[in-house]
Amino acid sequence: MKIFKSKLLVALFLATSIIAPTQSVNAASQQSITRSEAEQRALNMINLSWNYSSDKNGVLLANYNSSVTQPSQLKDAAAVTTTGIPYNWGGQDSLDSNSYGSPWSNFLDAVNKGAFTGNVNTEAGFGYISGTAGIDCSGFVQATFNVKDSKLSTSSMFDTYFTKINLNDIKHMDILDKPYDHVVIFDKWGTQNGVTGAFTYESTPDQTYGGIQGTKKYFISMDEINKGYIAGRYVNIVEDSSNTPPISNTTGNTSNIPHPVDAGIFAKITNVTTAANFRSKASTDSSIIGTIPKDTILYLIDYSAGWYQISYNGQTGWVWGNLITSIPSGKYVTINKVYQLNIRNNPSTSADILGYLSQNQYAEVINYSNDGKWLKIRINGIEGYASGAYLRYIY
Repeated sequence: MKIFKSKLLVALFLATSIIAPTQSVNAASQQSITRSEAEQRALNMINLSWNYSSDKNGVLLANYNSSVTQPSQLKDAAAVTTTGIPYNWGGQDSLDSNSYGSPWSNFLDAVNKGAFTGNVNTEAGFGYISGTAGIDCSGFVQATFNVKDSKLSTSSMFDTYFTKINLNDIKHMDILDKPYDHVVIFDKWGTQNGVTGAFTYESTPDQTYGGIQGTKKYFISMDEINKGYIAGRYVNIVEDSSNTPPISNTTGNTSNIPHPVDAGIFAKITNVTTAANFRSKASTDSSIIGTIPKDTILYLIDYSAGWYQISYNGQTGWVWGNLITSIPSGKYVTINKVYQLNIRNNPSTSADILGYLSQNQYAEVINYSNDGKWLKIRINGIEGYASGAYLRYIY
């Protein structure tokens, strides 16, 4: 957000913009969040796909025309499917928050209710314009870390919810904040078009390095960082370093990369707070296609440079190796020498079939038949008996 440069602009702002009331909210009242959970929230906003219609989302009250400029990806469009939440100065419309005083609950609800989407006019001096939907830089950071508070400036947000850190200590999902101007979320160091700097997650109207005017993966040069940006860490962040592998472990020498279990067997997601990121490729640079809850048991299809390839919810992707551990012995079984095995309501080949156990599925052993030839197993809410002759313990 920009600092106002004259008393006249301040007066206009006070007279025409909606100002959120001061609330007694502080860092202690917020819930903690892991770096991977925060990243997933950011990417959900960046990758959001939605339908824009100029007839529905491009109509603005006439008295606001000189104060509002629609983002470039929407300005001349009649109807388009677009990605990301548009930049809206003073806006706080994420996937689970809304701008102050708005009649909607989140950005998608705003679109459905006919809100005017986006405003990249940061020079008019009016702040948030009633009836517009979208999110600005500090709103994006608040939404990423799930900060439940009124809309804050880059300065007040940093002072309330972030601790200043040395730039040399910055990590993935820390922030770079220029008070009263702009704030970005740090992804990693690197170069873009020959320029050294940091790859970021942010909401910005700037398009120097491409992308929409809104939420996106972006870049900030080292020269720009040195013009007043401060590194900060969210006070309620929870470390999950094993869930976000260091960049040095994604390329180059792989001899020291963790390899806790071999591929071709079942294993369990364990070393996470709530869930593991599930990526499209074996790299932190690849997109997150979902998350996998803690204690989920998976079949490991393949292994590559610290990552395991798995199939989950109909998708095939990769999970970082430090999250995988072997499962307890004598507790889980899978099929052996058959393609599919019947699960019956009693330990007999004439008993009713309740379901099936297929290849690369596992089931929990909960009991045995009196003669020991049948195992009572549980899978996907089904409990029944399967022939022990066609089962083997996973570990």
